[in-house]
Amino acid sequence: MRAYETIFIVDTDVPDDDVDETTERFTGAINDFGGRVIKIEKWGKKKLAYRVKNRTKGNYVLLIFLGDRKVTIELERILKIDDRILKYLTVRVDKKSELDLLTEEPSEEDETEENEVSEEDVEEK
Repeated sequence: MRAYETIFIVDTDVPDDDVDETTERFTGAINDFGGRVIKIEKWGKKKLAYRVKNRTKGNYVLLIFLGDRKVTIELERILKIDDRILKYLTVRVDKKSELDLLTEEPSEEDETEENEVSEEDVEEK
């Protein structure tokens, strides 16, 4: 299995609940075709670099997943036919990052350590 990243931009006229539902549908398609979703990041509403379908803003969502080429083909097919999606891009993650994703299993302790600020960090600033 190879690691891929897909970023897609949803129209800002779409309610947040529908963005979540759309994301779940895409992750379901990945799982149905034998892939595994590693991470979902919702970046929120951001300004587009240029107008896309007469829109200047969009909801950005990043999916990181493991799968074969057939998984990416199906995901891109679904993204292409959904009118709420303004743009999308799928890229294969490089080998080093792919190994990190395969070996790394996030734990609750790791997440809390990243969010905490140590006294050393405060003194450096």
